[in-house]
Amino acid sequence: MLSNTPIEFVERINDFLWGIPVLILIVGGGIFLSAKLRFAQIHIFKILKSTVSSLRSQKVSENGVTPFQSFSTALAATVGTGSVAGVGAALAAGGKGAVFWMWVSAFIGMGISYCENRLGVKYGKQSGKCGAVAYLEKIGKGRKLAVIYALFAVLASLGMGNMVQANAAVSAGNAGLGISPYVLAFGVLLFTAFTVLGKRSAAGLCEKLVPLLALLFIGGSLAVIAMHPIKSAQALRDIVTCAFSPKAFVGGGIGTVCMEGIRRGAFSHEAGLGSTVAVNASCNVKSEESQGIMGMAEVFIDTMVICTLTAVVIIVSGVSLTADSAVKGYSRALGGIGQGFISVSLMLFALATIAGWFFIGEKAWQYIFGGRDSLAYRMIFMICAYLGAVYNPSLIWGISDIFNGLMALPNMAGVLMLSKEITPPKFDSRGD
Repeated sequence: MLSNTPIEFVERINDFLWGIPVLILIVGGGIFLSAKLRFAQIHIFKILKSTVSSLRSQKVSENGVTPFQSFSTALAATVGTGSVAGVGAALAAGGKGAVFWMWVSAFIGMGISYCENRLGVKYGKQSGKCGAVAYLEKIGKGRKLAVIYALFAVLASLGMGNMVQANAAVSAGNAGLGISPYVLAFGVLLFTAFTVLGKRSAAGLCEKLVPLLALLFIGGSLAVIAMHPIKSAQALRDIVTCAFSPKAFVGGGIGTVCMEGIRRGAFSHEAGLGSTVAVNASCNVKSEESQGIMGMAEVFIDTMVICTLTAVVIIVSGVSLTADSAVKGYSRALGGIGQGFISVSLMLFALATIAGWFFIGEKAWQYIFGGRDSLAYRMIFMICAYLGAVYNPSLIWGISDIFNGLMALPNMAGVLMLSKEITPPKFDSRGD
């Protein structure tokens, strides 16, 4: 039966695209790549130590980006409102067990992120191109495949990375703080204008915004866990047991729980999309390996830290598992300040994502049209931010999901075809 509305039609495409094709490619490909890396993800403390060591370098690349700025920008693009609100949606659709499969997705995604970022640096040095397009030119033996990928990246940056985030920031500020949507929309527009002023603006903003965002959200979440240690431990136990409970196997329920968790995990950490490769390849780095390790750390922080904290707080709060349970959960768990806390957090998540995705989209635009002049893209980006702030872009959300899936197809194909060039990381903590 044909869909009655454009939104239903887009949802059908998403259900297909993010069903068997992309998930098998990401999960199957991710397991293959992880095995090739000898499952280096298990050495998480070495990964974090190596990342911190690399971030100490303040060398500025010809793009005007330091290692810390590239890490912050990539993390900003990855840790969006989906890392908070998306957890509520995963719990609503797949129950507590879906979070376990988000962890599985992140574990696999760490391997994918290492490979795609390492290849991005390697072929970026050889070709002078920035991002996944560098290795897509290699497998495509020309620009055609890379241009198609870059086009999807530009469209995703305008939709999911901009309009959707602008609307989320306005909605959070209005619902939680009672600020007029028009005032908030003007604020989002000013922030976006400041972001697009110069080539260093996005990375510079993320350098300042992301640490503040992380401290605010992680600190508030840990406060809830500290107040309810027994309930928090029970929440973690429930996440694991519900992923394999007998009820989950009845009527194909285990498939729903598993697929929903993996799908939401892929949306959250974006490993396999190649979206953050342009950011990680933009700083002054001598070692391909160090940027690959940074990519692993980004996935870990996004899903294993941010998403897990969100899930535990929601479960501890005892609110019903619905799409907006993150907002309700923090509001209940933190009492009077809870609503303000989650509102400010969501606003900062959204603004950081806008800045991070601007960087990604601009690099893709420059690749398509050549050169560094991206004034037209900057103007379009600002217009989309305003439209997203004043209108509900529900259709844009679905369309952007399609572009994300379409980015994953050529990107994963490229990474897998070049996987023979990947070796396991050595976790050299001396930095670059």
